[in-house]
Amino acid sequence: MINFLKKDILVILRERTELFLLLLMPLLLIGILGFALKGILGGDTSTLNINVAIVHEDNEEQGIGQFVEDLNETGITEEVAPELHHVAKELSPFSLLTAVIEDDSFGEMVNTVKMDATTAEQALKDEELVAILTIPAGFTYHSLQKMLLQQGKGSELLITMNDTGSYLGTIFESSIERFVNELNFETAIYTVSKQEGIGDKVEQPQIGGIEAISTREPVSSFQYYTIGMAVMFVLYVGSTMASKAHVEKKEHAFNRILLSGTPPFAYLGGKALSASVIAFFQLTVLFGLSSLIFQAFAGETIQFWLGMALISAVVSCCVGGFAALLTACVIRFNSDSIAKVFAGGIVVIFSFAGGSFFPMSDMPEMIRMFGNWTPNGAAFLAYLQWMQEMDYNVIQAPISRMFVIITILLLASVVIFPNRRSVWS
Repeated sequence: MINFLKKDILVILRERTELFLLLLMPLLLIGILGFALKGILGGDTSTLNINVAIVHEDNEEQGIGQFVEDLNETGITEEVAPELHHVAKELSPFSLLTAVIEDDSFGEMVNTVKMDATTAEQALKDEELVAILTIPAGFTYHSLQKMLLQQGKGSELLITMNDTGSYLGTIFESSIERFVNELNFETAIYTVSKQEGIGDKVEQPQIGGIEAISTREPVSSFQYYTIGMAVMFVLYVGSTMASKAHVEKKEHAFNRILLSGTPPFAYLGGKALSASVIAFFQLTVLFGLSSLIFQAFAGETIQFWLGMALISAVVSCCVGGFAALLTACVIRFNSDSIAKVFAGGIVVIFSFAGGSFFPMSDMPEMIRMFGNWTPNGAAFLAYLQWMQEMDYNVIQAPISRMFVIITILLLASVVIFPNRRSVWS
């Protein structure tokens, strides 16, 4: 099979189109996507400029006062009343929202200005604003009623954006939704905990915060898209090898190989080995060039690169399995249509489901499950987990899934690939 490996490598090196697809195209996309979303994936939001108008129709002091008056009318005990009064002031939803908006990390990307409704709507039409955040009348009172007494329907924040939409507006909307969800979640915890004893010491829920789960830096856009493009374009090696097998069958080179006494399955194994070696070389070159050109992995340790090499070796074997399966189909049906469908459609589907273009966490649960069982999706997850924790235990699950995929692909290729008698019949 070593002779097959040498032959396939020489054939690939002579094909400039194939080299462009496998090496230059992913580098080009890494540069475009990396610069376009530079810093966002790593938490650097200073490159964003989101202009938002705050339309404040509520009176916070009046709302808190009205809520306190309602408490006094309920006839609560003197011991509990001061604590609930204090909690009402501390948990004022508008004060919590203001604290989030004025936070340094949030303020780096969002510029807020107070406006009345009419002026804000006109500024939005003139595209001077990305969105309008409206705090409706009674927001403080109704929110406190729902949060602390479980009465009424609560209130809501209103976000207005242009019909055409904007990714900046979507970012702002997601940030506000995250704040609301965290506030509701913390309030639910507070309510459940207080059911055990209303006289217990009242503690203010802490909304938001940062918890460090890794000592390593967040994944940058160049790191993310280097991995995403690498695991996407490495799949094209499988279809390329199958297309070369179709050419060899069409030009009777495959028949001459069999006439030389070479077992048919040795030819199939040679294609799998060639695809695996070429895929590993492709990944090595892409990671190396990305480190040199974009500084994506500059300064990493030997341990880091050993883990990356392990994952690359496993995903390269997956590519070898696809090459074997596609080659078996090409030889058996004497057509490269399946290889073209794989390159033109299946790879794209795998790439979207596997997270090559945007994080899998943003996708529905069914798509995430499917993506985790694609070879590129499992490899992508393994790369990211290794980059964040550098622990071999955390990458066992995605690597195990890749081994299952390799086994299925090789068994299917052996079943489909014709034996010597079938080839000549």
